[in-house]
Formats: sequence, C-alpha cells, structure tokens
Amino acid sequence: MWTTTLMKNNKTCQLVLAMALMAANCSLAHAAPLVTAFDARAWQDDYVFLKQQLQKQYANLAWFASPQAKVNLPQLDAYTRKALALAENDEQAKAVLRNFIDAFHDGHLRLITRSSNTIPTPANATASEPPAVAIENMDVENACAAIGVGSTSRVPFSLPLESLPGFALLSDGATQAFRAGIITTEQGSKLGVVRIPRFREAEYPGLCAQAWKTLSAGKQNITAKQLRNAMADAWFEVLAAHLVRMKAAGVQAVLVDVGGNGGGNDFGDWSARLFTSRAVYSASLLMAAGPIAQAYLEEELQAMRKTYEDSKFAHTAQRSTMQAAIALFEKAREDMPASSCDLSWVWQEQRPWQADGCANLAKVGFASGPYAYLPASTDTETSYVSRMYWAANVDKYRGSWTGPVYVLTDRGVGSAAEAFVAIMKDNAVIKTIGTVTGGSGCGNMQAIRPIVLPHSGLSFQAPDCVRLRADGSDEVMGITPDLPIDAITGESERARAARVIKTVERDMSGINPAR
Repeated sequence: MWTTTLMKNNKTCQLVLAMALMAANCSLAHAAPLVTAFDARAWQDDYVFLKQQLQKQYANLAWFASPQAKVNLPQLDAYTRKALALAENDEQAKAVLRNFIDAFHDGHLRLITRSSNTIPTPANATASEPPAVAIENMDVENACAAIGVGSTSRVPFSLPLESLPGFALLSDGATQAFRAGIITTEQGSKLGVVRIPRFREAEYPGLCAQAWKTLSAGKQNITAKQLRNAMADAWFEVLAAHLVRMKAAGVQAVLVDVGGNGGGNDFGDWSARLFTSRAVYSASLLMAAGPIAQAYLEEELQAMRKTYEDSKFAHTAQRSTMQAAIALFEKAREDMPASSCDLSWVWQEQRPWQADGCANLAKVGFASGPYAYLPASTDTETSYVSRMYWAANVDKYRGSWTGPVYVLTDRGVGSAAEAFVAIMKDNAVIKTIGTVTGGSGCGNMQAIRPIVLPHSGLSFQAPDCVRLRADGSDEVMGITPDLPIDAITGESERARAARVIKTVERDMSGINPAR
C-alpha cells in the first residue's frame, strides 16, 4: 500500500513497486498457467478507463486531489503508469491497480473481489430477484432469520472495560441490546459506559424477539416491513432506556464505545439526538454530480410530493415547511448541470479543497434530508415531518441524556459510525478519546454502480456522496481524538482500558489528562 511518506521518496516508491511485482510473481508461481497471453496495452487502457470513471462518479476525488488530503495524485498516477509499464503478467498488472486504489485510504473505495469459482455474468444478463419471504405464519426465530437478523459484531467493549474494578453490568449486550454498565472509580466518580457495535437494527437478535412480541400482542399478521420498523424503534428505545437509567443512578458522564464500529445506516446521524437536549445540526450532503445525484433527488421529490398530497393531519405551518423542502430539492435539481465539471486536472496538479469549486459535486441537502434541523414534533406529526427531516423518527427519545459525553474511537470506526462521531463533535456534544478513526466517510446514497474495467473485468466500488465537517473538510479524512490514547509497548488491553477511564475522569475534573 502506498502512503504519502512513500510517495515523497522516489527510491522508496521504486522499492514498493518492485515488491508489489515480486509478490505478484510469487503468487503466480503457485497458480494455474494463464490461458491467454499478457496484453500490456489492454491493462493500460483499463487504467485510463478507471480514472475516467472515477472522475465521473467518485465523490471524494477532488478532496484527495487537494494538499489537505495528503495524497499526491499526480505522483500516484505517474508511479502507477510506470508500474503498469513494468508489469509482465496479468497478476502483476492487477496488483498495480489494487495498489492504486488502496493508496486513497478510503474505506468505501475498493476492489470488489469474487470467489475463485464465480462465473462472470454477461453484461447484458438480467438478475432475477427471488420472491419476498412471507413471515406471517413463522415463529419468531425463523421470522428474524428470514429478514437477515444476526450479530456479526463484537458484543463486549472494544477494550475490556467490564474487567476493571468498580464495574457493574447493566446489560450484557447479547440477550439485551448494547452492553452497558457503570464504573465507580477509586475517587468515587461514576461513569456510565455503553457500547454501540453497529448502527443498524439487524445486528441485534434480542431486539427482533422484543419487536415480535410487541407486534404479536396486537394480534396482527406481521409483515417483514412491520418487523423491521418495530426493531428500528426498539433500537432507540433500548439505548434511550440505558441513558435514562444511568442518569437516575447519578452517573456524571457517559462513555460511548464505538471502537470497531464499521457503520450501518442513518442511525449514526439520528443517535446524536439522544445525547443532548440542544439543537443538533446534521452535516451538509453532496453527491457526485450527474445521473446518480439526479436519481437521488428525483426519488426524494416523489416521496415528499406523495406525502404532501396524502397528508390529512399536518397543520398549515408544516405543510409550508414541506413545500419549502420540495422547492429546495427542485432548485438543487435545476442547479445540477452547473455543478458538473471535468476532473481530469486531478492527475496533473493539486488544488486547495473547495467543495463548491471544480469538484464535480452537487448539493443535495443534508445527512438528515432537506433540513439539517427541525424542532421536535408531536407523535401525530412525526411521520409527516420525518419525510423532510429523517431524524424526527427519534423525536420522542431526544435528550435522554444531557450531561457530559465521551466517545471511544479507534481505526475500526467508519461510515455511519464516523457520521455519529463527527456530528456529535461538530455540535460540541462530545469529546473523543482513543485513536483516529478509519476514514471511510459517506458511502453510497444510491445503489452501488460498480466500475467494471472493459478488458480485465475487474470491478471497483466508489462512494457517491460526501459529508462535510463543520470546518468544510471531507469526513473521509478521519476524526482525530481530543484525548489521544495510543498503545504503549508491553501494555495490556486491560491496562489501556484503565488508562481510558482515568483520562476521562481527569478531564471531567478539569485536570489536564496529559499530566
């Protein structure tokens, strides 16, 4: 993998390229003989095609072409072209393109790998979707399995906080959603801790059983959509209940552990509202200008217009708010052509980051929809307001906690989890502790449209959206902790966990944690 430091050193870069080619040769020695002759020109054409497609649909490209991103794209392009010229077989050329993509350090930009026994699908083939599963007559275990519920994440804390003296468990995180507890320190401080392993309801089997039980009490035929919606609400209900319980127990601050949390869905944005009663504004959202952003705006406009036309209970002020939201997205659609520009400059020069410059990015509202913030609505208005401001879905849980909040991060934090950390930090709700996040940023607002290279057939996934931080930077740069906790040689994870708690306690007391 090429890093900025390596790219600044010609000799080191040449060594990296040579090692990549040697690795490819080594793997080739144990592989089956190639059926077709190596076509160097075809691979070079594939690389040109890949760059052209990145210019059209990779939302973070202009950011990585800026000095702020610390990735020198002109140098990277030069070394990639040189490496392809030196490649002697398909495996080497493939390794070169993989290294090119890896050099961006973008968690959502990657090679889409296929299993060795996968038969490529013809380009003109149509995929058939199997019929939806009817869960009405299933038992709870089969119904939950049918909608894809199952934990793939680590249930315990990312550091063994529960093993420290003074820890009392409130929730095990398995039979109940979210591992949670209270630590009473030697100095008598009480710190609530809660782990969020993923920001999506399907990760929590216990929630599915809980939602099924609630729906069954109403004696209705339960559909997959109803079960998912009930799980989503239960996700926030349980998290809010933990926070309320901690408040009642006299906890002085809450530590939210999102270590290793690779993301999820809009829950990352919505969850911030549970940790404060103050107004929380979502990040500005941009998308790669062109068909993808156009499709997104059309979908949202259709949904808002239908909601507006079908509404029978929204009062005049809210109907006006909806009309304004529709007008905002109509204006964004009209402005789309002016946002498009030729990004071929990124391979020749670096330019300071400007989201409203030649970045090929269109404004499409906010991570929460047409509005960055709307006041809490009543229960009867929520379904209407949430069409304009998605976070309104959790209005009844706003301000479940109102005290100090710390968020524990590491390199495994990305995507929706980074959105959670960024929105909390940019709205001055939290302090972060741990290590810098992974730098995945926004992923895809539309279905992924793979970049398929015409010669090799290699497929790449590219994110189509950008979330802007409060300072105007791209969230993909990662989030640096306010209170760094780097690993110390020879230190156990348990010792590091104790250091995290001690650092939080000192910060709560106004003592410089570095002393």
